[in-house]
Amino acid sequence: MSNEQMLRASLLQSEGPLQIREYIEAAKRRKWAIILPTLGFCTLAAVIAYKMANTYKAETVIMVDPQQVPSIYVTPTVSSSISDRLSTIQQQVLSPSRVQKLIDTLNLYPELRGVRSKEDVVRKVQNSILVDNAASGGSHLSTFRISYVGKHPEEVAHVANQLATMFIDENMKAREDQSVGTAEFLDHELEQTKAELERKDKEVQAVKARNIMELPDSKQYHIEVLGNLRAQLQSSQDRVNQDQQQKVYVQSLMASSHPTVDLDSNDQTSGASPQEIEIQKLESRLAELETRYGPNHPDVRRARKDLEDLRKKAEAQASKVRKQPPVQVESLASNANKNPVLESQLNKLNQEIEGQTKLQAQLQEQINFHTSKLEQIPIFEQQIAGLMRDYESLRAHYTSLLDKKLSAQMASALETRQKAERFVILDLAVPPNHPFSPNRPLICLAGLFGGLLGGIGLATVLEMGDEALRSEAEAARISGKPVLAGIPRLFSSREIRRRQLQIASAMVGTVICSAAIGLLVARVISQLS
Repeated sequence: MSNEQMLRASLLQSEGPLQIREYIEAAKRRKWAIILPTLGFCTLAAVIAYKMANTYKAETVIMVDPQQVPSIYVTPTVSSSISDRLSTIQQQVLSPSRVQKLIDTLNLYPELRGVRSKEDVVRKVQNSILVDNAASGGSHLSTFRISYVGKHPEEVAHVANQLATMFIDENMKAREDQSVGTAEFLDHELEQTKAELERKDKEVQAVKARNIMELPDSKQYHIEVLGNLRAQLQSSQDRVNQDQQQKVYVQSLMASSHPTVDLDSNDQTSGASPQEIEIQKLESRLAELETRYGPNHPDVRRARKDLEDLRKKAEAQASKVRKQPPVQVESLASNANKNPVLESQLNKLNQEIEGQTKLQAQLQEQINFHTSKLEQIPIFEQQIAGLMRDYESLRAHYTSLLDKKLSAQMASALETRQKAERFVILDLAVPPNHPFSPNRPLICLAGLFGGLLGGIGLATVLEMGDEALRSEAEAARISGKPVLAGIPRLFSSREIRRRQLQIASAMVGTVICSAAIGLLVARVISQLS
């Protein structure tokens, strides 16, 4: 095997290790291209980090204390969730007007007044406030944090506590306003409903007053009155029938009786037959019994039957008398007409019949009146049904509003006595002992890594742009021929000193430039913040 073949074989066997060595050699050649950017970025980051002002952060932990009275006893009037209410409260507290008032009260950022506009200062304070919702138990909010970032430890603690107080006061005010507003709304609705209910009640009462006899409640009254009236009418009709029969009988007696003699000295009548005397006795006795016991008493019925039997006998006898010649009847009639007792009885019967007839007409008129009222009751029920339905619906609505108003008043009293859901400060903000930012070690470390990456990138670019041959192996690999010998580059002591001076100048210049840029950037950051 020739020397050329042996060289190629050795090159192929060592191609992987040669690449690593080449990278290392390239890094050695371009070490200052890596060192200087790394030094510059590290210096820049260090200057910026140490020139930035310290900022402190203080936070207050607020606990959401649930309602102390169970909701089954007092239903809360605040229906919004805690998260929604907290978002609304946050917008109210962090509004420009409230933040400006906070700035004026606590004298925040006095160095920016006159330099920057009020809107910028307010926006800076708003950006320094952070509200962190810490949810537990699913969507239930148990605690949340209010943080404030500033330049002075005592100031940030004071502002954080003041913000916590503002959140608590705003929550209490919002709940009380909502509760009181609900109670006032229900009170207003209740008054309107009450006025409408009273108007509807007056309308119902007026309709009932105009149609008191057609009310459904008066149906039983009409039925009872009709029963009594019909009983009275029947009794009157029976009485008239009896009087008619007695009248016929008296007339028959007058026709068959003998003339009476008027004795002025002793006021006695004579010539009455035994049947007439008996009839008069039975009539007197019947009248006495009816007065004492009523028309349906057994003794009254027995006396009436005896009287009827006696009258029948008298009528039978009177019928025989009527069959006599007319002259004799006229003579008897003229003689009867001269009987004052029978005439008195006849007049009395006529008067009673006339009175009963008038009474029957009155009774019939009353019966017709109550019958017409009974017939009008179903029609009036249909007319008043709609009015009563509206009245009952309005009354139920009034009762419901009254219950809701009482519940709202209890909820309002619960809010006033702070027994409802509320915000309670769990941990007060205290002045921090260490600054919240900047994180200087982290900034310096970031500058170091950034400079190192930048230097590696710069070295890679320079190496890729340089076409010079730097080793025998590279020359052999490119030419394909073996290299017999290599001549190293030799530097004099003067060149070495000059090179060292250049390197030192580059390092000092890099540090100075980086420090200047860092100061400028830090100043810009300070002005922007």
